[in-house]
Amino acid sequence: MERNGSAISTDRTAKLAPGDVFEKYRGTFYTIIVVTILIIAWYFAANRIQNTLLLPYFQETAWRFFTAWFDYRIMSNLALTLRRVFTGFLYAFIIGIPLGLLMGYSQTAMQAFSPIINSVRQVPIMAWVPLSIIWFGLGDGPTVFLIAVSAVFPLVINTIAGVHGIDPNYYNAARSMGATLPDIIRDIVVPGSLPSILTGCRLAMGFGWMSVICAEFIATSAGFGFLMVEAQVRLETAELYALMIMSGLVGFIIDKGFLIVEKKLTSWRYKDGIVGS
Repeated sequence: MERNGSAISTDRTAKLAPGDVFEKYRGTFYTIIVVTILIIAWYFAANRIQNTLLLPYFQETAWRFFTAWFDYRIMSNLALTLRRVFTGFLYAFIIGIPLGLLMGYSQTAMQAFSPIINSVRQVPIMAWVPLSIIWFGLGDGPTVFLIAVSAVFPLVINTIAGVHGIDPNYYNAARSMGATLPDIIRDIVVPGSLPSILTGCRLAMGFGWMSVICAEFIATSAGFGFLMVEAQVRLETAELYALMIMSGLVGFIIDKGFLIVEKKLTSWRYKDGIVGS
C-alpha cells in the first residue's frame, strides 16, 4: 500500500529498531550496567581483602542467595514478616487516611492535631521498642505496633498535602450546586487527594518494611529480621549478606506493586501509560 509515493507497512508485528529498543528499556540497561560494575568491584575487593568475616566472596553469597529461596525455614519466616508488615500497614491505613483527610479539610482539626502529630513523629522508632514490649510482650504485638507507628505518619502528612493541593474553586462550585459535606468528601476531597495518598502508601510501606526488620532484631524470636540476627551470631556473613539482598529485593517488589496500583487508580496522571519510579 502506497500513499503520496511512500510505502506504508501493514505489518503490525514489525520489529522495533535497535535504537527504539534501547530507548524503551534504557532504565533497565543502565541498571544492569551499574549492578554488573558493583558485582565486579565486590568480586575483586573480596579476593583482595580475603577476610570473609568482613566481606564474603561474591560467589558464596550468590549461592546462599539463590538457595535461600528454596529453604523452607527462610521462606516461612519471610512469610511471617510479610504478614506482620501488611497487618501493621492496614492499621496505619485505617488510622492515617481518615485523620489526614480530616486535618486537611478542617482548619480546626489541623490546629488541634498538628502539634501532637509533629511531636510524636519525631520520636525515633527504636525508642518505641521497650514500650511496645511492655505493652504487648514478645511476638507479633510489638512488631505490628512498630510498623503501624512508623507507617501512619507518612500517610497522614501526604494525605494532608493532597487535600491542600485541591483547587478551592472545586469546593465553591460544588457548594453552589447544593452539594453536601459527604458529597464534597466523596466526589472532591478523596479523588483529588488520591495521588498523594498513594504516594503516602508507598512511603508508609517502605518505612514499615524497614521497621519490622529492626523490630525483629529485638522483640521476637521468629521472622526475617531474626534470621539476620542468627546469621550474625553464627558469624555467617555470606548468609547475612544474602538475607540483606533478599530484604532489599522484596521491598523493591512491594514498591513496584504499589506503583502498579497507582497506575491503575490514577491512570489519568500518566502519559502513554508510563509510570516513573
